[in-house]
Amino acid sequence: MIKMKLNKEKICIIFCLLIMSIGLLGCSAKNTKNSTFKSDYKMGTIVQLKVYGKDVNRIVKSSFNLIDELEQKMSLNIEDSEINQINKFAGIKGVNVSNNTYQVINKALNYAKLSQGYFDPTIGPVVKLWGIGSENQQVPSKDELADKLKLVDYQQVKLSPETQNISLRREGMILDVGGIAKGYAADKVIKLLKSQGIKSAYISLGGNVSVLGTKPDGSNWKVGIQDPKAKNRGEILGVVKVKNKTVVTSGNYERYFIEDGVRYHHILNPQTGYPARNGVISATIIAESSFDADALSTAVYILGVRKGMELISQLDGVEAILVTEENEIYITDNLKKKFDITKDDKYKLSNLK
Repeated sequence: MIKMKLNKEKICIIFCLLIMSIGLLGCSAKNTKNSTFKSDYKMGTIVQLKVYGKDVNRIVKSSFNLIDELEQKMSLNIEDSEINQINKFAGIKGVNVSNNTYQVINKALNYAKLSQGYFDPTIGPVVKLWGIGSENQQVPSKDELADKLKLVDYQQVKLSPETQNISLRREGMILDVGGIAKGYAADKVIKLLKSQGIKSAYISLGGNVSVLGTKPDGSNWKVGIQDPKAKNRGEILGVVKVKNKTVVTSGNYERYFIEDGVRYHHILNPQTGYPARNGVISATIIAESSFDADALSTAVYILGVRKGMELISQLDGVEAILVTEENEIYITDNLKKKFDITKDDKYKLSNLK
C-alpha cells in the first residue's frame, strides 16, 4: 500500500510569521497606503512578496515579471527552456545560454565541488526515475538506480565562459537546477528592490525567505522554522531573528511517499541514489544570499550533522540550524542569541562532541 504526500509547492518549508498572519495564498494582492503584498504561483511554488514604501505597485509587478523571465529559462517543465535545451543535446553538442542561466549552473557546479558531490545539479536522471511528488513516483530497483547513477557526475558538465556555452558530455545526462534557481530568483528580486530605493521588504519563494532591511518599525524580522515532525503544516519549533538575510530550509516533510511502511522523501543522495538517511530531518541555512543557502541546505542535509557543520564552518557569514530524528537541534555559535526554541518541551539544543 502506498500513501502519497504530493506538494506541488515547496511552501511552508519555513515561513515568515507576518505572512502567516496575512494568510493569503494563491493569486492575490493586498495593498495599503504604504505597502503592497502579492502572492502568485511561480516556478512551481507559491511566491509571496511584501514591499513597504510609497507607490510600490510598479516595483512589485516588475519583481514578478523578473521571476517569470527566470522561470522561462530554467524550468524543466517548460519545453523550450534553456535548461531543457542543454539536456536535449546532452552528449551531442553544447548550448549557448543567457547570463542568468550560466551563473546558476556555474554556481551549482562550485557547490558540487565544495560539497564533494553531495550537492550535484546532474542528479536529474535519478530524480526523474523516482518521480517523487508526481503521479509516477516509485521505488526503483537497484539495477535501475545503478544505471541512472552512471549519468550523475557534475565533472561531466563543460562550461565555456567566453561564449556562455554549456554542454553535458554524456547522452542521457539531465541538469536539474530547480532548487538553486529559486534562491537565485529571490536574490535577483532583492537586488531589484534595492535599486528602486526600497528599504524594507520580504519575499518567500518556495520557502526561501529573504528579508530586506528591518521591519518598518526598525525591529528585526522573525522567521519561523517549520517543525518537521508536526502533523499540521505551519507549526514551528523555533524563531530566528534576522535582517538583510535569507533563511532556507530543506526537510524530509516537503515531498515524500510511503510504501510498505517506509518513507521516501525527495532529498536524494547523489552518491547512493536513495533519499538521504543520516539522522537529519531538517537543515536550515541563514546567509546573505538565498542562492548560496539553497545549495547549502541540500548539501548539509545530505552530509549530516558533523560533516554538514564542518562545511558551514569553512564559510564566512553562513549559519545553520539542524534538526535530527532524535529531536536534537544543532546550531552554529553566532545564532545562540538570535534563535529561540518555541517547543522546548519537545526539542533540545545539543552540542557536537
